[in-house]
Amino acid sequence: MSTSPDLKSDSGDFSSLTPTDPIQRYLISAFAAITWYNAIELVVLCLTTFNRYRGCYFWSLLITSFSLIPHCVGYLLFVFSFGISPYIPVSLIAPTWFCMVTGHSLVLWSRLHLVLQAPKVLKALLVTILLDCFLFQTPTIVLLYGSLSHDGQWSRGYDIMERIQLVAFCIQEAILSGIYVWETVKMLRLRPERPCFVILTQLLVINVIIFILDVAVVAIEYAGYYALQVMFKPVAYSIKLKLEYAILGRLVKIARGEGASTSYDQDPYSPSARGFNITASGCEDSVSNGAGVSAVRQIHSDSFTRHNSGLSHDTLGPY
Repeated sequence: MSTSPDLKSDSGDFSSLTPTDPIQRYLISAFAAITWYNAIELVVLCLTTFNRYRGCYFWSLLITSFSLIPHCVGYLLFVFSFGISPYIPVSLIAPTWFCMVTGHSLVLWSRLHLVLQAPKVLKALLVTILLDCFLFQTPTIVLLYGSLSHDGQWSRGYDIMERIQLVAFCIQEAILSGIYVWETVKMLRLRPERPCFVILTQLLVINVIIFILDVAVVAIEYAGYYALQVMFKPVAYSIKLKLEYAILGRLVKIARGEGASTSYDQDPYSPSARGFNITASGCEDSVSNGAGVSAVRQIHSDSFTRHNSGLSHDTLGPY
């Protein structure tokens, strides 16, 4: 297999994943170490944060987090070439790539129902995610295996498909985050009190950071730094998943109705905190004022959405 002394490569094939420059190898190893650290922490957080292991949000979060570990192992086996067949690391990379990319999109989708009460839109988005998985990831994997034969046509096809799918999934995640941000802004207008404003502003900032990470991955690819891109991608996904936990905590605070009537010094994660109860008709958000008058906001949600998202009070553990 050919090697490249330069990290920059005009061709997005696997030959650029075997650099001879020790600095490049150190950089790749550092990315892998960061990803493993974040992934292990994410798995532990997922298993300890949720009381009940069910729903799309929990399973997509757990599987995506865990997939980062073998995904980086596959790339390291290829980069450092331990005398094994290239088909072995690629067979490790391919399924974990499915879990990482589509899994993260399902994480974004499964929390949308907390701000978007439109079952038809949510179902359409879910179908789009699954369809994109089939249209973009399946041919990319086929071309990847074909490029291992060192056939120029397979390598060229993989190079083109790699760039297409990278942009496609960046757009997909941008749409999911964009819908979330739009609905959050609408909620912000309805609840202008200071504490709620701060929480919603933080949510917007987190989604902007997630979008910037997606754009960074695409920019690195189109700049020609393929080896750097494939190792930076799991780092970016591990960071985005860690930001998910920040989003989760703030979403539950909003669902609890922690606005002007809730002081900053109250522990929002205390078991005695008020609100966010799942009832037969949806999510019931209640807040009590100083005079003991309870204001209840009823959110009706489609049973399909509630069941598949899995975001409920008895599922979220400390939240």
